[in-house]
Amino acid sequence: MKSIMKILGICLMVFGLNSCLGEAKEKLGKAKKQISNTSKLVNETTKAQDKIEKLKNAVPLTNDQLKGWLPENLSGMKRTAFKVGRVGAYQVNSVEATYGNLDDKKKLKVSVIDGAGPIGSMMAAGYGMLGNFDMEEEDAVKHRQTVEVKGIKAQQTYKKKSNDTQLMFAYDERFLVTINAYKMQPDETWDLVHKLDLVDLAEMAE
Repeated sequence: MKSIMKILGICLMVFGLNSCLGEAKEKLGKAKKQISNTSKLVNETTKAQDKIEKLKNAVPLTNDQLKGWLPENLSGMKRTAFKVGRVGAYQVNSVEATYGNLDDKKKLKVSVIDGAGPIGSMMAAGYGMLGNFDMEEEDAVKHRQTVEVKGIKAQQTYKKKSNDTQLMFAYDERFLVTINAYKMQPDETWDLVHKLDLVDLAEMAE
């Protein structure tokens, strides 16, 4: 009995030591990650300042240009509504559109803000930083992560119960794009994003 108790005591000591070592490794890992994230934040802030300087004197696209860019159909989905003009108190040019079909519950909302000008440039810089920090979190309701698909780095949120997807990213370091897809998984949402002619939008701004 004493031998068994001694063995159990040794085992508990070993487990305790492993636990302490594991905890120390975990804390060291977190500290390294915090230092890495801080360094990355400094770098991203510097880049953001450069983007602001580049865009603050740029000429925003006109309402007619933004409206003309919007497709009337998107992969079989009809444009059911649109809005073009300046966004609230920020006074930055933007365009919004909704796509869907009456016989289908799927719906796509596209929102694009032109980051040109003094206010728009700061918004574009901040928006661009969203996709530059690798992150992932998941619970019973949603799965949010940083992803890169065909050269576009975005913050992607998938709501499990409602089967909705949201994408947020800066395109060409200027255009702030938000996609809300209802009854669509991420892959299907990205397929629709790539059917939007974002290249043409960027070329109009040159």
